[in-house]
Amino acid sequence: MRWILIPIIIISAVSALPSTISLYSVSMSLMDDTLYKTIEICGIQGSDRLLSRIAHGFNPHIQSIELEEAVFGFPGMESGHIPEWAVDTLSGSGGWLLSHVVAFPALRPGMEISYRILIRDWSKSWEEGPWAVLDPSVKGIFPDSCCFSVQGDIPDDLAWSGQDYTEIVLDDGFMYTCSDSAGKLWITHFRSFEDLYASILFPVNDILNRPHPPDLREAALQTTSAGADEWSQVRRARTLICNSMGLRVSERGVSGFEIRNLQEILDSRDGTPIELAALFTAMCHELGLQAYILPATELKPLQPVPCGWTRYLVRTDTDDGRSWLVEPGAFLTPAFFIFKPETLYVLDKGLLLTHAPNSGAENSLTEEWSLNAGTGAFRLLINCRGRFDMLLRRKFAGLTEDEMILVLSEWSWKSGRSVVPDSISISDPFDLAQPASLFASGRWAAPTENSEYCDILPMVSWDETEIIPGNLKRIWNLEGCVSALSDSALILVKTENTVTLTDTVGNTRRLPVLLEIEQ
Repeated sequence: MRWILIPIIIISAVSALPSTISLYSVSMSLMDDTLYKTIEICGIQGSDRLLSRIAHGFNPHIQSIELEEAVFGFPGMESGHIPEWAVDTLSGSGGWLLSHVVAFPALRPGMEISYRILIRDWSKSWEEGPWAVLDPSVKGIFPDSCCFSVQGDIPDDLAWSGQDYTEIVLDDGFMYTCSDSAGKLWITHFRSFEDLYASILFPVNDILNRPHPPDLREAALQTTSAGADEWSQVRRARTLICNSMGLRVSERGVSGFEIRNLQEILDSRDGTPIELAALFTAMCHELGLQAYILPATELKPLQPVPCGWTRYLVRTDTDDGRSWLVEPGAFLTPAFFIFKPETLYVLDKGLLLTHAPNSGAENSLTEEWSLNAGTGAFRLLINCRGRFDMLLRRKFAGLTEDEMILVLSEWSWKSGRSVVPDSISISDPFDLAQPASLFASGRWAAPTENSEYCDILPMVSWDETEIIPGNLKRIWNLEGCVSALSDSALILVKTENTVTLTDTVGNTRRLPVLLEIEQ
């Protein structure tokens, strides 16, 4: 029996191990403005089954993917090729139009895989030279050995940055190797951020330098219909674009920098972030304002690489020295609010600038409840700024009153105490010039005959409260209440016929309170 149990124990131990990658290799070569990228992965399947399916997104208009090898088997045994039906092309995600998917059927823990694909890219991305931001991990697995190489028609002064990488000079290129402790590898042919800035905005500037369509001039006139000052005109232009244009997802890579002409954007009633920025900039020019586009990214750029620049701000300057930043592609966001949960890196006329994360003063929320402890009625007033303003607009925009009542009930229920609204109203979520606010009334709790009872204070469960720095204040005015007792850090103030509890720390847990109501 002992000899039978030993292999069972070994197999069980092996099957409980995580997947591992022994080799991750990316080889790039540039020939006649076409980039050839070969990706190779060798690894062992673990109990997490992460290697059962490997997918790569691509744009069929400018890219093709060819599977060169996909075999699997137990170590020391003959490997088998995957069947034809295990390779498919599916709808893409994350900005990719399609996804090339390879499945390893019946791949069990302990089996080895060997996978290799060839990607051809004939877009305009490589007209000036190769570039890449390469992550030395596969599905979060850091390989034992990692090798990245660039060969072919490349400049001699190729720049790179990366922690724990070793550069090897080849006869026709460069190779970069690293261990499992390395970070991302940045490779670029751009000599400066000024060159990168010019390359990103070349298609936009070409469009903006053309004559503007009559439709755009008519739209600009709407922003000046009431003789508004320049600050108000910018706000109105922001609101007009939000009301009339939808947001399209940008394609990945440099193709995301390309835009249609302004009339096509207006006719389609939608645009990518860079197209909406171009439309807003052109509208500012029609208003007589100086305006230009600033590409932005939340990924700290170690080298001038056209990767990650997916946000586009517009700076408007006036003759008297005032200026404002707006983000036309930010859907349902206050006119002059730039969402920055982390440091934002911005290309401003070729200079790489940093914008600090939003401060607490920019993200503010006041949630005031008036609760009648005897009748069970409630009134709720919400006023907010910044990120909280964005959340409120996106939560209720486009809903009927009945739908908003259901949303508010669910929102409150998540905090541990459900309310039953009978009426609700919200400021116009599509008017970006005004702060968002909400008012609701209804039932909070049934009246009770007991003078003392315990209940849970209602509140709105803001999903991102803990990760949004900001000033959050909740107030509960308990009418018809003699006293209230809570073990939470609430500020209590007693007036003649009302007990007021205040929370200024942004509690997200249940807030039980012992109430003594007036008899």
